[in-house]
Amino acid sequence: MFKNYLYLLRAVIELNELIKDHSIREIYTQEKDKLFISIPDFVFDKRHLVISANPQMPYLVVRDNHSKAKKNYKNFFEEFLPSKINLVEIADNDRIIRFSCNNFYIYFLVRGANTNIILKDLNNNLFPFKKTDQDNLEIISEEFQKCHFVSSYDHILKNLQVMNDEELLKTYKFIDRKIKTEFLTKGVELKAIITDFLFNEIIVARDNSKDLIIFQPYVVDNAELIGKYDTYQDAVNAYLSNYYSLSKEKVLKANLQKFVNNELERLTSRLNNLKARIEIGSREDEYANYGNLLLINISVLKKGLDKIEVKNYEGKDVTIKLEPKLTPQKNIERYFKKAKSEEIEYEKSIELYNELKNKFDYLKNIDRKLDTDLSWVELEKIEKQLGIKKKMEMQDKSKPNFRHFIIDGKYHVYVGKDSKNNDELTLRFAKQNDYWFHARSVSGSHVVLRIDNPKEPVPKLVLKKVASIAAFYSKSKTASLTPVSYTFKKYVVKKKGMEAGKVALLKEEVFLVKPEIPPGCEIVD
Repeated sequence: MFKNYLYLLRAVIELNELIKDHSIREIYTQEKDKLFISIPDFVFDKRHLVISANPQMPYLVVRDNHSKAKKNYKNFFEEFLPSKINLVEIADNDRIIRFSCNNFYIYFLVRGANTNIILKDLNNNLFPFKKTDQDNLEIISEEFQKCHFVSSYDHILKNLQVMNDEELLKTYKFIDRKIKTEFLTKGVELKAIITDFLFNEIIVARDNSKDLIIFQPYVVDNAELIGKYDTYQDAVNAYLSNYYSLSKEKVLKANLQKFVNNELERLTSRLNNLKARIEIGSREDEYANYGNLLLINISVLKKGLDKIEVKNYEGKDVTIKLEPKLTPQKNIERYFKKAKSEEIEYEKSIELYNELKNKFDYLKNIDRKLDTDLSWVELEKIEKQLGIKKKMEMQDKSKPNFRHFIIDGKYHVYVGKDSKNNDELTLRFAKQNDYWFHARSVSGSHVVLRIDNPKEPVPKLVLKKVASIAAFYSKSKTASLTPVSYTFKKYVVKKKGMEAGKVALLKEEVFLVKPEIPPGCEIVD
């Protein structure tokens, strides 16, 4: 709930105390969807305001000692700088934060998939941080003009005195479904909830049962308390630190589970083959007997025969296969060599079976451990025991440069960045049984859902979430609903002469979805 309107209002009031009247020296980005605003002072000469326009993780934090990267950064709005921050405000009923400066305004819009940062100059020209089309900018410009901005709690407190709960629910959009579900259903009065959001300590805790970091005014049963914080700034820093730590745990755990599952599948196949071999038993005596019978009957052996029928020691007829190209002596030696090899191979099969069975049991034990709640230290210990850290690092270094998401902590999704990158993703990276997605009839990213086990069905809800990502990374990202084609990669072909990023589908199905980064979807840096 760190992005709830009431908490953003707290952030605005704190920011006025921290950065009002400070001069902006530089604005740049060096991380995806983050804008760094340099506002040094006499105490903190590296102080920055960091605004995250990540749709899933929008926030504002002040870092007192942040250093700009030496490379891989991009400056923004240089023609307007330097300039002083005169006031920080928020719309009285919407998550739009405004920084009023000497010669421009900076707006931070928290709008889900359309979250953005926009500079407006004194002539009402808009300059977005994240690309958006002109029609959308015109709508936003009209919206800015209608907004009434505030920098205190007064408008909320005034209405708390004169409105009942029903009137407050109708008035304020920020009283969302989560607040209603989590608090109103527990019998807490709405006025008390609003007051607690504005003035209570902020509780940051970890709910291990759901793998969530909690940010709210109340202690949560069965959750591990991280801390209680008087300010939004301190609480958000604690939240972000623990959130990214938890994300790292999820990614490491998913990688370990993938490794263990692949190893178990490989070992199962080898163990089954070895078991079948062992159950047949050793044929050492059989081959040695054939060699002796051929030696006894060497006088009737001839080169060119493919078999011979002889009497065994019990007087029964036995048919022995021969190699026509070999001499009688070589055929006899062949069976004695097979008898010796059979003895060695059979013993090795038993030895290898026992060795692999021990490894299989060990991995099954780790697999059971991974089904429980494990700390980062415990996961690193397992990673070290399996000896896969270097291997995984090498894989990471060689991994193509696509956008990477994990859905529900399990399903890996890859998104192309441009036409050439789309071709790389579809034609070289994607496997035949991976799912492939693309928004219909518009340009956009190719999106691939990795399928490690084709026998395991993918839930329809997961497929729809991937389709939403494909719609979000397309020209239809501002539409309310977008049709998205999906199929297996094996039905995606590139015909001779097609431009970069262009493909043809042999068969397809279609989802109609909302363009967004859906809930339960984490970005992997």
